Amino acid sequence: GITQHVAAYIAEHAGRHVTFLDTPGHEAFKALRTRGAAAADIAILVVAADEGVMPQTLDALAAIKEADIPYLIAITKIDKNNADIERAKNSLLEHEIFIEGLGGDIAYAPVSSKTGEGIPELLDLVLLASDLAELTADPQASATGFVLESTQDPKRGASATLIVKDGSLSKDGFVVAGDAYAPIRFIEDFRGARVERAGPSEPVRISGFSKLPAAGSLFSIVQSKKEAEALAKENAKELAATPERSAVVEGI
Repeated sequence: GITQHVAAYIAEHAGRHVTFLDTPGHEAFKALRTRGAAAADIAILVVAADEGVMPQTLDALAAIKEADIPYLIAITKIDKNNADIERAKNSLLEHEIFIEGLGGDIAYAPVSSKTGEGIPELLDLVLLASDLAELTADPQASATGFVLESTQDPKRGASATLIVKDGSLSKDGFVVAGDAYAPIRFIEDFRGARVERAGPSEPVRISGFSKLPAAGSLFSIVQSKKEAEALAKENAKELAATPERSAVVEGI
């Protein structure tokens, strides 16, 4: 019943699109949370109204602070009989997480994923945080971004979920991520539907990599297989020359 991978999907609110990276809350998945925070522009720290701050909450907060990104708080499960929003707020305060109205400026929204209560308000806060951060990207540039996760598909071989951070991805050329590369024969969106291109902040699925690309690695686009092989080989040398970094990547 717990999320064991980093999911990516898009929600629409107020005529705008928000890409969510859903990272696991269980304490065993600290590396996955860190990866999600590193790829995100804004974080939502999730605190349950019936439990308050837990050890994994503090792990997630540490990942957010390390990524140095703005964040807001969702107090969830407000539909439960034993939910106590005020107690959850005080739990945040006890751990020096200062929310609005209690000596701080961190915005929060009480929400229920079961009933949908508070979700529009939470999305409003995300859009406001986005506007305040003045996030920008150039859709005309060549795509760059992160590998969110990779899997071995029995039919399609080595496949990866990518997050486009800047530029646009289209069906030409090769994507190179670390020491792995793949021809861009088709692009799948977060629902699995094939699309012609993907712009900034969109999650996509690319198949046919030469090997499984390391989760968390950066990707870029080149035009030929020769360029892709050369860049992947160069990246492999860099990884081999930095054992500490490669250990972190393998640990993820």
